[in-house]
Amino acid sequence: MARAKQSWFGATFRVVAGSLSAGGALVSILSYTGAYAVPPSPALAHRLLVTPTRDSAGSLGDSLQLAAVVTDARGAAVLGIAPSWTSADPLVATVDQAGTVVSRGPGVTAIIVRIGELEARARIAVVQRPAALQLPDTVLRVPEGERRHPLIRVSDARGNPIAGAPVRWSTGDGAVAEVDSADYVVGVSPGTSTLTVTFDQLRAVLPIEVVPVPASITVVAGEEQRAAAGQPVGSRLVAQIVSRTGRPIAGIAAAFVARGGAGAVVPEVDTSDARGMVQAAWTLGAVPGRQQLAISVEGVAVSPVLTAEADPVPANTRVAVTQEGLTAVAGDSLAEPVVVRVTDSAGVALADVPVAWKPMDGGSITPLGDRTDSLGEAQVRWTLGPRAGRQRLGVQVGNARLLPAIPVAATALAGDARSVAILAGDRQTGTVGKALGRLVIVRALDRHGNPVPDAAIVVAHPAAGAYDSLVATDSAGQAGIRWRLGRSAGSQRMTLRLARSAELVTAIAQALAAAPAKAAFVAAPTIGTAGRELSKPVVIEVQDVYGNAVADRRITFTTTSGKTSSARAVTDSRGRAAVRWTLGGKPGPATLVAKVTGSDTAVKLTLQVRARPAP
Repeated sequence: MARAKQSWFGATFRVVAGSLSAGGALVSILSYTGAYAVPPSPALAHRLLVTPTRDSAGSLGDSLQLAAVVTDARGAAVLGIAPSWTSADPLVATVDQAGTVVSRGPGVTAIIVRIGELEARARIAVVQRPAALQLPDTVLRVPEGERRHPLIRVSDARGNPIAGAPVRWSTGDGAVAEVDSADYVVGVSPGTSTLTVTFDQLRAVLPIEVVPVPASITVVAGEEQRAAAGQPVGSRLVAQIVSRTGRPIAGIAAAFVARGGAGAVVPEVDTSDARGMVQAAWTLGAVPGRQQLAISVEGVAVSPVLTAEADPVPANTRVAVTQEGLTAVAGDSLAEPVVVRVTDSAGVALADVPVAWKPMDGGSITPLGDRTDSLGEAQVRWTLGPRAGRQRLGVQVGNARLLPAIPVAATALAGDARSVAILAGDRQTGTVGKALGRLVIVRALDRHGNPVPDAAIVVAHPAAGAYDSLVATDSAGQAGIRWRLGRSAGSQRMTLRLARSAELVTAIAQALAAAPAKAAFVAAPTIGTAGRELSKPVVIEVQDVYGNAVADRRITFTTTSGKTSSARAVTDSRGRAAVRWTLGGKPGPATLVAKVTGSDTAVKLTLQVRARPAP
């Protein structure tokens, strides 16, 4: 009876096992309480089968039921033996001891069932089947010029994401947004478009909004202004905010920040209008010098900085020259730079204040900076002009409309004497042996033509007469030389040179003969014929005391015999005058007297008159 009962159960088990499909009846026949009074020994198991041997899951979390079939050596089912279930890859699927398989991840694994030395395997494939496209965002916002990867998920029937699903992307308006090769959505220009995502038969559409991004700030107005310290600048500060494609952006907050507390700005934050414009009014701080204001926008790397000049005002500015007694040779540079110090009324140094210099009497400058330093000082190298005397340098601190320029004075001294010039007394006319009527005035000059005092001048090589061999110039650089002419009539020269120079300067004078001192007949005849004219004129020569011919002197002639062609004559350039003498008719001695008019000089010629031959 017991054998028959066991046989019936074996037949029944085979029928049930044969009716399980690959999809699997989810029943595992592990025991039968009425088969044996005690569990059978695993040693009875002769063959172990698992059903189904292959199965698959389309979603993560799906359950599959496997069944183990144990038979003895005669092929009869052995009931009551509990098999052991394991998974070769729990990351793909897990199995419990009832043979229930749960899919965990994509892939293929083996489910292994064991009883003693017996083992059977079932191949389980987990292949997620797409069931939906999930779009976490209602709108994809992409900053202009940037790219974003859309958060789009392909999921199975249980909502699990399918990794690596090859979706396809496309945008509606490529001028607004496009998809690059890495499947990123790139914002091309501000606007709206759509992103269409497809996978197999699934399709989803996501709105795209490309938002403008502030990229740069351009100052439109208000740069390089100047105003009195503590006062507002004349023009409002205006800047434009544009996107990466150069389009104006509205609604962007821009902060106006005065650096170092340099004044006040109203408003401190302005929002751009439809043209991308922001603006503010700037009142400068009370400290003179350059002041700066930055315009910043969040996300823009470069903030433009505007600079304004805060000009010092007379009520709170003091300018002083730190040196006294500035002196240099004309045309040379001062030994040290000229230094001016700029302070406020309390004596506090004013740094970074503009200072300009201008020579007022020639010369040149080399500024050592165009602004005051941290000590409030500004320096300039000053090369004096070529003229000796007082020279001035104008110093302009700040704005000329607010502060007048102040003069800095220096004394330009004459340099070393380089030349001699004749100022007066040249080309005089005088009398031989006497001093000229006027002094010869000379001046010693430096390389720029300035008079040089205390210069030694050598008077050299006059024609004759007395002279000073060495003279010194006075405070005006001049010297007067009394020139006594030599004894020779005509042109006379006097040369002058500096004591340390061989370069000569020549003065010229015309020496006239002195007063007539002597007269004589030249080649005077000794005999003549009564009643007849001498064959040659009678010539008288007049000289001064030095033997110089005296010209242009009137000579009067008187005779004791006969007559002369003229009673008067004038000496020529050789001091000579000639007259023809016709003798009287009486033989004997005859006398001709020549007297120089205006002097005591006279000369007498006596010759013998012989009788006229008989006819």
